[in-house]
Amino acid sequence: MKKIIFVLLLLYGGYYYASRRYEFHDTLAFAKRHPQAKWAPAVDYYVGLIYYQRSDYAGAQEAFTQLLTDHPTATYAPKALLRLGDAAENNHDWETAKSALGRYVEEYPDGKEIELARKRLEILKYQHP
Repeated sequence: MKKIIFVLLLLYGGYYYASRRYEFHDTLAFAKRHPQAKWAPAVDYYVGLIYYQRSDYAGAQEAFTQLLTDHPTATYAPKALLRLGDAAENNHDWETAKSALGRYVEEYPDGKEIELARKRLEILKYQHP
């Protein structure tokens, strides 16, 4: 029981220290400084996802772009392309949105979201030639 309490106090202390010392946006910069780390693509993706869920589309676009630039073949790449397209569309960055969706269609023709990507790309090309 003492070990559990000690571990919980240690985790809380680490959280308290980090929350007072670092800002959330520092996480993306930390991943950028360590691109060779195995955890870096996951950090980029999940930071982007958190920004996306907060409707901070500029932050999401930055995180997904960093992921796709530093780790173009990562496991998270297909999902990041779709999210990047959506974030860019919400930012009225039509060229980036079309580029991300076009890349998804080209690189993942058998992807789970291929039909959605094709339709969104077609609509973007029609509305913003």
